[in-house]
Amino acid sequence: MKSLGLPDIEQILGLAVFDSAGLPQDCFITLQHDDMEWIRLVLQLLGLQQLMMSAMELPDLRHAVIRTKVGNIVVICCKQRYVALLIKRVLPQEYPQIDKTWIDWVCEFEAEVVRTHPNFKGV
Repeated sequence: MKSLGLPDIEQILGLAVFDSAGLPQDCFITLQHDDMEWIRLVLQLLGLQQLMMSAMELPDLRHAVIRTKVGNIVVICCKQRYVALLIKRVLPQEYPQIDKTWIDWVCEFEAEVVRTHPNFKGV
């Protein structure tokens, strides 16, 4: 999973799924990081995005990155839903390079891996 700048599964501290309106659907955390404060930031981002889309006729959000003390929050638009990952940074300057391969990987990871992987638990 490390190729093309994709994170190792151990770097992923949490994953949350939101519907197309930005409402939370599922949340998965790890034993390494059980704080869910980062989800509030994603809710704020998606709410602001919805407001800007309606008021300014901006295009849909494809992806966004929020830097936090713990790591990077990456929000990806995946077919009628948003997936947010909290990714632990190894170095302070680390910043994921988001491209189509990354987006496809996140959408597949959420659907196929996180729901069955022992590192993650649903909350």
